[in-house]
Amino acid sequence: MARHRLWTMKKVPFFMCGTMLCLYMIFYKMCCHKGNLLLRNRTNSTESLQYNCAQCAVQEMLRRKEDITGRNATQASSWETFEATQSHLLSSIISLKTNDSRVNGSSSSQVHFEKTTVSKEHLPASNRDLSRIISNTAEKSNKVKLTLKNQRNSWMIWNDESSSSNLSRRLQTVKNSYVSMNKYAVNFTGTRKLRKLSSKELLCELKQRVQVASIEYGDEAFMTSDWQEYLPNKNLLQAVKPFKTCAVVASAGSILRSRLGMEIDAHDAVLRFNGAPTIGFESDVGRRTTIRMINSQLILRQESKFHENDLYKTGILLVWDPAPYSSNLTEWFNHPDYNFFDNYKKYRKSNPGQPFYIMNPKMQWQLWDILQENTAEEIQRNPPSSGLLGIILMMTICNQTDVYEFLPSKRKTDLCHYYEKFQDQACTMGAYHPLMFEKNLVKRINQGPDEDIYLKGKVTLPGFRTFKCPKT
Repeated sequence: MARHRLWTMKKVPFFMCGTMLCLYMIFYKMCCHKGNLLLRNRTNSTESLQYNCAQCAVQEMLRRKEDITGRNATQASSWETFEATQSHLLSSIISLKTNDSRVNGSSSSQVHFEKTTVSKEHLPASNRDLSRIISNTAEKSNKVKLTLKNQRNSWMIWNDESSSSNLSRRLQTVKNSYVSMNKYAVNFTGTRKLRKLSSKELLCELKQRVQVASIEYGDEAFMTSDWQEYLPNKNLLQAVKPFKTCAVVASAGSILRSRLGMEIDAHDAVLRFNGAPTIGFESDVGRRTTIRMINSQLILRQESKFHENDLYKTGILLVWDPAPYSSNLTEWFNHPDYNFFDNYKKYRKSNPGQPFYIMNPKMQWQLWDILQENTAEEIQRNPPSSGLLGIILMMTICNQTDVYEFLPSKRKTDLCHYYEKFQDQACTMGAYHPLMFEKNLVKRINQGPDEDIYLKGKVTLPGFRTFKCPKT
C-alpha cells in the first residue's frame, strides 16, 4: 500500500509537467496567430496609406497641369471638380492634414508626399488604372488625361452657384423675411440676366455702373457753412493716390492661424473694417492700416468708444450709412439709417488732421442692382456689406486688389470675427446683407487660382483702370 502511494506521488509531477507543456503550446500558438494578424493588418494599413498618398499625388499633378495649361472662363478647377469615387477620399485626407496642423500650431499649408511605390496587386480592382496614371504622369505629365465630373464641395471652395438652398432653415427664414420686409423701399426695375455673364463682362458692369464717391462741400444737403469746416477739401478719389497693390482684410474668424500678416503688409495699401484690431493679431492680419471703412452704427455705439479709441486714429476713415433705394441726398440726410452726422462733426473737430470721408450712398444701390440682375432668385432688399463696398473701392484706386477671407478658406468657421468669440453661420452666409450672393459675384470675377482661395481665402481682382470695356 505504501509502495502504491509512493508510485502515485511520483506520477503527479510528470502529469503536471505535461499539462503545463500543453498549455504553453496552446498559448504560444495563440500568440503567434495574433501576431500574424497584427502584422497582416499593419501591412494592409501601410498599403492603404501608400494608396491614399498616391491618390493625393494624382490630384496634385492634375492641379499643376491645369495651372500650366491656363484657366478658361468657367475656371473649372481640381479643387472644385473631383472624380465622384475619389472625392470623399481626398476630403478625408485634407481634413486630417488640416486638423493635424491646427493641433501642432503649424502655419504650413503644404502637403508633402514621400516617394511611394504602389503595385497593381495592392490597389482595388476598380482602381487598377490608377497606378498606370501615376507612372505615366511621372514620365510625361503633359499627356495626363483624366475626365473629371463636376462635383462642388462648398466646404472646400466657394461655389459661385450658391443659392438659398445652401442656407440652413433658420437662415432661409431670415432671408425671406428681409425680402418681404423691404425696409428701404426697393423698387427694382432692372432685368435679370438670361445667361451667366463672363468674368470680363461682370467686371465691366461694375466699372461702368458703380460710382465710388464721397460727400463734398456743396453737394445737396451739404451746402451750409458748417459743413465747409468739417468735410475734407478734396474728394476721396482725388485725395488718395493710385496704388499698385492693395489688400482688403476681412474680419472673418477664419483668418486666425493663417500666418498671412507679412503677405498682407507687403501691399502698398491695406483696407480694414470697423473695429478690427491689429495689435495681438499681427502674424495673421498684419500691422498696417491705410483705410478703415466703418458703418454709421459703430460711430454711435458706446462700447466701440469711437472718439477715444486709438484704433480709429490710424489711416483714412470712411463711413457709410444705408439710404432708401430711390432717395436723394436731402431725403437721406433728413432720415439716415443711423444719425451719425453730429458725431462725425465731433470727431473731425477733435482730429482735424485725419482724413475722414462720408461715402455717397448712391454707390450701395448701384452695386445692389448688379447683384440682383445676376442672381436668379430674389436677394435681400438691403444694402451690400461693408466687405463688398470696400472691395469695389479698392478696385477703383488700385491696379490689383487681393482680398483675404471674404471667401472662406480651408479654415472656414462659424466664428464671426477673429477678435471676438461670437459664432453664427450668418456671418459667412449672410442674413441682413445679401452676403452669399456677394460672394458668388466675387468668386466669378476672381483672377487668381482656386488654390489661393482654399489655402489663404485669397481672391485676386484687377483694378478698373487696368482694362478697357466696350462703350455702352
